[in-house]
Amino acid sequence: MPALRRSIPAVLAAVAFWAAAAGAAEVRSLSPSDRLTVKDPAQLTGRRVALALPDCAAGPATCDEIRLLNQLDGFSVNPRVAITLSAPIQLESVTRANAFILPVWSEPLASPIGLAQLVWDPEGHRLYARPERTLLQGRRYAIVVTTRVLDEAGRPLRPGPAARLAGESRVVQAQLASQLQALKIRPRDVAALSVFTTQSVTAGLEQIRAIVESRPAPVVRFGIAPGGQRSVFAREEIDGIELRRQVATARPLGDPVKLPLALIPPAEVRSIGFGRFSSQSFLSPEGHIPATPTRTAPGAITEQDVHVTVFLPAGTMPAEGWPVALFGHGFTNDRHLVPMLVAGTMARHGFATVAINVVGHGGGPEGTLTVLRPGRDPVVLPAGGRGLDRDGDGKIGLAEGVGTLNSGPLALVSSRDGLRQTTADLMQLVRAIRGGLDVDGDGRPDLDREHIYYFGQSFGGIYGTLLMAVDPLLRAGVLNVPGGPIVEIARQAAPFRPLVIEQLKRRRPSLLNGESDFVESIPLYGQPPVRVPARGALDIQALFDRAEWLSQPANPVAFAPYLHAVPLSGMQPRPVLYQIALGDLTVPNPTSDSLIRAGELRPVVSIYHHERVVGTLPERFKNPHGFLVWVTPAEVASIGRAAQEQVARFFLSGGRSIERTDERFELAAPAAR
Repeated sequence: MPALRRSIPAVLAAVAFWAAAAGAAEVRSLSPSDRLTVKDPAQLTGRRVALALPDCAAGPATCDEIRLLNQLDGFSVNPRVAITLSAPIQLESVTRANAFILPVWSEPLASPIGLAQLVWDPEGHRLYARPERTLLQGRRYAIVVTTRVLDEAGRPLRPGPAARLAGESRVVQAQLASQLQALKIRPRDVAALSVFTTQSVTAGLEQIRAIVESRPAPVVRFGIAPGGQRSVFAREEIDGIELRRQVATARPLGDPVKLPLALIPPAEVRSIGFGRFSSQSFLSPEGHIPATPTRTAPGAITEQDVHVTVFLPAGTMPAEGWPVALFGHGFTNDRHLVPMLVAGTMARHGFATVAINVVGHGGGPEGTLTVLRPGRDPVVLPAGGRGLDRDGDGKIGLAEGVGTLNSGPLALVSSRDGLRQTTADLMQLVRAIRGGLDVDGDGRPDLDREHIYYFGQSFGGIYGTLLMAVDPLLRAGVLNVPGGPIVEIARQAAPFRPLVIEQLKRRRPSLLNGESDFVESIPLYGQPPVRVPARGALDIQALFDRAEWLSQPANPVAFAPYLHAVPLSGMQPRPVLYQIALGDLTVPNPTSDSLIRAGELRPVVSIYHHERVVGTLPERFKNPHGFLVWVTPAEVASIGRAAQEQVARFFLSGGRSIERTDERFELAAPAAR
């Protein structure tokens, strides 16, 4: 009897524990999950997404978007994790130690990966989250929720049906068990677990690179003046250059714009060449690259003339030709105006600057470039615009043609494939330079075949990240004020938010949940959870997730890991420098931070501290986004010069060192690498 009496408290305690556990919340479902895929040997991952369609009569646009997702070979590398529970939980208990994402097989980046940007849906008892960093492509991951997560009453979650890995191989289950054991997590500590496969991100551009390399290099021809005359001009003989963009179909040409020749005097730039080459284009007439299984390379659809501007430095040319600085312009800009703002600095350091138009930029193809020379007839050249009237309104916008239509089945693809085609154009230009580029017509190459570098601003930093990750022929790259993904830039930046508002308003039914704006209820990385999202915000979040998922093959954040941390097959870690401006109002700092975190790139970041000087500057310089090209007026010229000097010196070092060229530029890590 004494022994029985002693055991009664223990029995009662056990009963009380299990009664409490029985009343605790459980995880009912987890996503993403490979249960939402089908086997497909035509895909690199061996899988294809197979999401169920909603009521297509009520939401045709959503059905169109899910059909596009169902062509992909895996889930987003920045998935919107959804944890559905039977009851509310304490969000404070969702920590990196208690709920996380774990690579099924080891990878070089740190793990486990915590959950961030938490959003609680009180009606559906569902927690939404994002991984703390972008995941790697074509890999398997597990979402793990432990019993250390507490319900509203402070009780541990109890294991439910989602804790079992039904259908997974013994090898996968054993691997996960081993990894969890290393984290001191016992099987009974797992409340829920789901395995999923991430999509291929870089495959399309790698396949395009292979196609480019399998064909003869294109030839840049500098005979585009009337009658096939040479279109290369000595700088000292040019009095002015006027650009007239094609801005409409009925009244084709806009007013002439004088290019800033004073910024590239003859003492720095010897000559300017205007040429073109034939580029393999993978874009359909609708502005997208048709989807194929990821084991199948996209096919070239046509050839398109791409126009090139080359600025040759003054002075004695090196025996191997001038080292090359390819310049990538920003959104709505072109190869005429902005390159002139940087070509002088590059020329002073012995670099030839070379630029092309982004897909959809530079106005329509009927635009003209008039070269004025004292005492001689003007020479009228084609301006090489790549824009078009995509929406049929008779106008050609500054970036019209880089993306798909804003309505219809392909709306969410947006500028994804325009960015990829621009990257393909640059890869073909690099190979044209490697084949020998005779600009002045003296029979020998003017550009160094081996020393080719890249720098790009804003949009140019975005597609420049793609280029640097997939093309081994570029010696080093500088990516100025990029960020991603595009949908995040659009929703966070005031200049682009009206475009998102219009898209939400246009959908049927409309997703606009405010009178003239929308409330998305998405916390930034590091911010507290959103506990009560605004009415309609979850539908907006789902739309943004689909847009980002579809855009990953052109998202610099998704490409960032392959620059340094995990180089692609056949690639070495890439020498890159990222220049970021604090307080950027066009590409907000959180989107740049996402890129830097994704690639563990903080050691190669230079930060321009605009907050130190903005109070002394005119209001028009409130936004530091364009600091790289601030060469006039005098109030900001020293800032632009310092940024460009940093670019040139980085190239001169072969991408081995980052110099602090001004007290307003702070290196995020030691300069030498």
